[in-house]
This record gives sequence, C-alpha cells and structure tokens, in this order.
Amino acid sequence: MTEILKGISGSMFAGKTETLIREANRAEIAGKNVLVFKPSTDDRWGIKDKIKSHSGAEHDAFVIKNATDVADFLSSDTDIVAFDEIQFFGPEIVNVVQALLEADIRVIFAGLSLDFKGEPFGSMPELLALCDEIDKPTAICTEIINGEICGANATKTQRIVNGQPANYHDPLILIGAEQDYQARCPKHHIVPDKPSTGIKL
Repeated sequence: MTEILKGISGSMFAGKTETLIREANRAEIAGKNVLVFKPSTDDRWGIKDKIKSHSGAEHDAFVIKNATDVADFLSSDTDIVAFDEIQFFGPEIVNVVQALLEADIRVIFAGLSLDFKGEPFGSMPELLALCDEIDKPTAICTEIINGEICGANATKTQRIVNGQPANYHDPLILIGAEQDYQARCPKHHIVPDKPSTGIKL
C-alpha cells in the first residue's frame, strides 16, 4: 500500500465539497486520471451526474448505490478515486478504500465527521483514523445572538425541523419534514433530549 489517503472533514457549509473539487481539478491539470463518486442518497441540487459545492463549483461524478460499485468504473489508468459525502456509504466503504490504496490508487474523500446529534457519522471515525492527510475546514456559526451573528468557527451541524432544533431521537434521515441545516459552534449547537454522559467532574 503506497498511495496516500486524504480526508476532508467538517460540518455542513465548511467547504468540504469545494475542497474536494479543487483537489480533483489540480490532479487533472497534472495529467492524472480522476474518478469522482457520490452516493445515490445525495440528491442535492437535483443534479445526478455531478457534485456541486454551495459556492457553485461543479465536477462530473458517478452516482453509486454501494461502495463496491466503484469496481465497475476502474481501469488500468485510474490514478485517483474521490468520494463526496462518504459518510452515507455503508461500512464496506472502509474495505473498498483500503483495496483502492492496495491497488496503488490514491483516494481522497469528503464527508461529515459528525451527524446532527454531534456524534460520529457512519464509518468516518475509522476512515479518518486511516488517513495520511486530513483537512478540517470550518464554517461560520450563524446563530443569532442579541441580533448579531455569532461568527465563531462552526464545527457542528444544526438540524432545524419545523423551526425548532431536531430532537436527539429523530432519525438521521427525515422524510417529508420541513427541515433546514445550519452551521454552529459547539456553544450554540442544541440537541434536545441528548443523553448526558453521567460523569460529574
């Protein structure tokens, strides 16, 4: 295993996809053959064959349901495989990433390290532990305090459902609910009914 694994991790609105697109574009300018993948659950923007950042940057991408589907697109000249929203893939993504590295294919991924509850998201902890390089961009906390935006570094993703912070017991994916997401700093990240650690210090 000689290739490098790079992770891009942070909250929503931190610029993860934009960073991934920039990495892919730089590699292509350098003459590398890059394949970009996204999970079929990522239906943002209504675009099927591209990944897109909140700033509007785009890159062609293949949509796959399972991480193992990557094998159908590989060729002898594949240099780099990039994954966006990697947290939505099942646990098999870890073995797929390791298999790509063993095949001397560099891997770059972007994903949410924490879910809306502030807890590790899917296989992200294991993937980040395997990384040789990690970028952790932050967003800006948009909570309004005394009429002004907080403005601190945001590392958490706040889910708002029907105007209120999502409850800890809400499912990770809500169907049919009016929901929104905001970037929040740890101080202003609210998760009603989140269990306490029970440890008093």
